[in-house]
Amino acid sequence: MAVAIGVPISARAHPEAWRGKPKEHPKPLSNDDHSTQSSSGDSTINDSARANKYVPPLNEPFPYGQIPIRGINLGGWLVIEPFITPSFFDQFSAVDGVVDEWTLCAKLGSEKAREALKAHYETFITEDDFRKIRDMGLNHVRIPIGHWAVIPIDSEPFVPHLAWEYLLKGVEWARKYGLRVMVELHTAPGSQNGWNHSGRLGQVRWLNGTDGERNSQRTIEVVQKMAAFFSKAEWSHVIPLLGVLNEPAIFMLDRKRVEQWYHQSHDVIRKVTEHGGSLWLTYHDGFLGLKSWNGFFKNSSFDHVVLETHTYLMFDDSLVSMPRDKQAAFPCVAWRRDLNDSMLLNGPTLVGEFSIATNDCGKYLNGVRLGTRFEGTLEKGGAPTGQPVCPTCTCEGVDDWRNWDDDYRVFLRRFVERQMDAFETSYGWFFWTYKTEEHINPHWDYSLGWEQGWVPRDANVRTYTCDGVQFHHPK
Repeated sequence: MAVAIGVPISARAHPEAWRGKPKEHPKPLSNDDHSTQSSSGDSTINDSARANKYVPPLNEPFPYGQIPIRGINLGGWLVIEPFITPSFFDQFSAVDGVVDEWTLCAKLGSEKAREALKAHYETFITEDDFRKIRDMGLNHVRIPIGHWAVIPIDSEPFVPHLAWEYLLKGVEWARKYGLRVMVELHTAPGSQNGWNHSGRLGQVRWLNGTDGERNSQRTIEVVQKMAAFFSKAEWSHVIPLLGVLNEPAIFMLDRKRVEQWYHQSHDVIRKVTEHGGSLWLTYHDGFLGLKSWNGFFKNSSFDHVVLETHTYLMFDDSLVSMPRDKQAAFPCVAWRRDLNDSMLLNGPTLVGEFSIATNDCGKYLNGVRLGTRFEGTLEKGGAPTGQPVCPTCTCEGVDDWRNWDDDYRVFLRRFVERQMDAFETSYGWFFWTYKTEEHINPHWDYSLGWEQGWVPRDANVRTYTCDGVQFHHPK
């Protein structure tokens, strides 16, 4: 029997000036411009929409910690990721070396890159997707954006500013359907982790290397402008959350320096936010684990800060090799325990990304033509890096969702709903991601799961919970 998860409640333009040629390079409004006109030019803002009966309308505060975030990521829309839109990369051969948005734009050249990305922005996500997200019973949308959309760097090949125009369109569509938005800086100048979704694959040049400090300061300037812009009255109801920086690979960096940067960026942002703490700031755990941050964000100098973590099963071989019943139970014990502890010891915590993948077989998930851990074919430096997870492990047919049997679909439904239930021990969750191109990677495609039945038709009415679930982690 399905159960309602939650109780209905009663009614209780870029920070720079628009300059140059607006049709070619739309830019944000000046920090000194206090106009409250929306991006459509309409000075009358209607924030009365309500996503569903479980949440307040936009013009009332969202009671974080009392009602959970039930959200979706719009990954691969405004920041290109190979495993979400592989066709951008399939058009080239391996010798072309096109592996990320940097090399894609460099290979295409500025005019063709702009044309290709504009066509993608126009079609990959539209207003109808926001309507569908509302109909899914979700209440928040996390939208990743690249630094080049805010403050481009002349020496970088990225298409400047264009994505900002579509970010604002997305926010207005969210407003129309009562959805709250977490705008999230997904990339840093120099790359904060060296992975393709940071914009540039390779070396970490953020807080590291010759230009590391300069790039860290550039990143602060980007989030400062974003915060100043979105904290204005026009946006404050629809954008209550700002992701300061996605997935910095702190395990590769000087942790103390990153902690200093977290303090520094927070203080700079708080000096420019018009409504103070009404704009929540999220900081990622940097893959150090939630426990490693115990007490850090309890510091009174932090105001309205959330510790963000991303929980993925498929990058841990011991979890990948578990039987399905244990995989479906794992979130209810280990992840729920960690989140509960973090809420007590760190304060507000949320899951910014998760999926239903139990292996890394997804096309280009690890990078363009790099192979998989599951089969032992993942390459680094042109050679496989390890052994398969099991002697018979194969990715053949894993993502052929049309031929998944009923038992597997039930497992996926149980796995995703138990994750949702466990994650609501915290401030809530955002699934990664809303869609993949042509449903190429179905374990990462919420819209496909919604259509096919392995995610709930209504995120507020679910069949499986963590009640009574027991799990013994193998030693």
